[in-house]
Amino acid sequence: MIQLWKLSGASAILLLVHRSPFRRFFLVFILILSGSISAVRAGTPTPTPTPGQLDATFAPAPGTNDAVNVVIPQPDSKVIAAGRFTFANNVARNRIARFNFNGSLDTTFDPGTGADGEITAAVLQSDGRIVVAGRFTSFNGSTHNRVCRLNANGSVDQTFGLGNGINNAALALALQSDGRIIVGGQFSQIDLTQRFNLARLNTDGSVDLSFDPGNGPNGDVNAIVIQSDGRIVIGGTFIGYGGFARGGVARVQGNGALDPSFDSGVGTGGNVFALALQHDGEIVLGGRFVQYSGTNRTFIARVFGDGSLDFAFNPVPNDWVQSLAVEPDDRILVGGFFTGINGFGRNRIARLNTNGSTDLIFDPGAGCVGSLTNDATQVDSIALQQFGRVLAGGIFTSYDNQLRDNIVRVFGNAASFQNLSARAHVFTGQRILIAGFIIEGSENKTLLLRGIGPSLASFGVSAPLADPTLSLLDHTGALIAANDDWKATQQAQIQATGLAPPNDLEAAILVTLSPGAYTVLLQGKAMTTGIALAEVYDVDPNVNARATNVSARAFVGTGNDVLIGGTIIGGNPGSLQRVLVRALGPSLASAGVTTPLADPTLSLRDANGNVIANNDNWKDSQQADIAATGKAPLNDHESAILALLGPGNYTAIVAGKNGTTGVALVEFYSLP
Repeated sequence: MIQLWKLSGASAILLLVHRSPFRRFFLVFILILSGSISAVRAGTPTPTPTPGQLDATFAPAPGTNDAVNVVIPQPDSKVIAAGRFTFANNVARNRIARFNFNGSLDTTFDPGTGADGEITAAVLQSDGRIVVAGRFTSFNGSTHNRVCRLNANGSVDQTFGLGNGINNAALALALQSDGRIIVGGQFSQIDLTQRFNLARLNTDGSVDLSFDPGNGPNGDVNAIVIQSDGRIVIGGTFIGYGGFARGGVARVQGNGALDPSFDSGVGTGGNVFALALQHDGEIVLGGRFVQYSGTNRTFIARVFGDGSLDFAFNPVPNDWVQSLAVEPDDRILVGGFFTGINGFGRNRIARLNTNGSTDLIFDPGAGCVGSLTNDATQVDSIALQQFGRVLAGGIFTSYDNQLRDNIVRVFGNAASFQNLSARAHVFTGQRILIAGFIIEGSENKTLLLRGIGPSLASFGVSAPLADPTLSLLDHTGALIAANDDWKATQQAQIQATGLAPPNDLEAAILVTLSPGAYTVLLQGKAMTTGIALAEVYDVDPNVNARATNVSARAFVGTGNDVLIGGTIIGGNPGSLQRVLVRALGPSLASAGVTTPLADPTLSLRDANGNVIANNDNWKDSQQADIAATGKAPLNDHESAILALLGPGNYTAIVAGKNGTTGVALVEFYSLP
């Protein structure tokens, strides 16, 4: 993740902190990370809204005039909505529209006359194109039977051709990692090829003949999710698959054949409308059913990877479940027709703890009520947006007594990085301290960058960097700002943050940055060397932009000269952030680093110095889970730790195995 001008973003474990030779330096870093070295603590921390609270910064005026079946957040913070509507924010938009982050209509997305029938499913490709499916037979005046692909501006992608299309309703879509598309629904043919309710399309829209379900599911397929291993879980109204009993849920292999290792048997008896995967591999089902394999389960159930019921999970909503989403900490967002769950009033939207109990921290107030049509009030789609936001679409006219026609955004999991730091021995050349970070969001973000050296002496650091300098670069390597002594420029503004460096020779830059990737260089004035600390402080209460995913690169020596990265995670009590920490060494050689650390080790610790996890080679533990993030280290000798972290201070210590030395990179990634 760190720029560095060109870089992209259980054997020999470290000793416990109370026996570590660098214990004192670790504790110094914790004190600094928590703000103790600052003259004054920050006066305006980033706010943490209550989960379930309406996000008033997303204010469509008024929304759509009919049902929203699908909500999809884009990486640029815009929101795709698709369904049955013909107007969005009072502008003609037939069945699909795109909203800006603030809820205004994105007029750069123009689908023309749009779809002539309901859109029931949509997926967003990595290139920004959107595959839509449903009950329509034309799009923007051209024949497209039940499926087509749109360009990022809403126009029809004419390179995606399906000939005769689908001969009946397409109800579900899922995108494989290779770009091929799984489609489910209520059909018997795709482009004149026999496919019963389940098929796969190639990236050009043609039928993938290598995926052949045979007789397949004997009823509708309403929901599809793809596991990290590529196997496909389907849910619907079917009671069998290829002649085998599979009630409402089944798992399919990559060639379309039934996966016999997942046996739901009679399952729910049908009527599964929603599926969601938890990070531990369990599968959550939602729909209109009252049992699973003969055991009472009311509209929601959870099963293990072999299809057997998780008996410990038994929430009870009082009406159908139509939509599900899993948060980074595996808590489950539930939408549907219900007005209560587990005896607690929850109008059409709720959050469950991992054991199935109602999460009372997530409070939607009056929830979703009202309808512009003759349909019952419901939430049909839930999706997670960046910064712990939750998007919901369906049929409703208000959320917690505020006007919201069929689409709304609320606050969900509020845990997030709030301070990013790195400490290392700063040398010269390739051995300076380089820190990188990414700003994500829809707006600019104000940050305070600090380079701390002399004041470390008061914490017992024997060789602090006497006169640190800072340089801030953009993703192209262009210089944005530089500072030697913090009082030389911006003195009043920096003092106003309450985070001015304690020593006049230390460096600081107060800067407002647009979303993007940035690099900070910390080095000694006049080629001096010593231990220094680079910090990125969020001093802006704007919740629509955040600094995320810190990286730091420096020389790792022996003894006390290790590389330490740190973060403060902020959020509501009980909130958790899924974090991947990596220590890279060998793979830096491909980026031109001449002396990379050959075998880095990694230790993740909490604010008290307790070891959360240690790792030497990333494949030693958590291999499958780390690989599933898409961010596994490139070299087997590099280290990685995947953890769920609550609000608090954390550090990652990178050292060389068996006392080896070299340049290494430590990274913190926030994960969905």
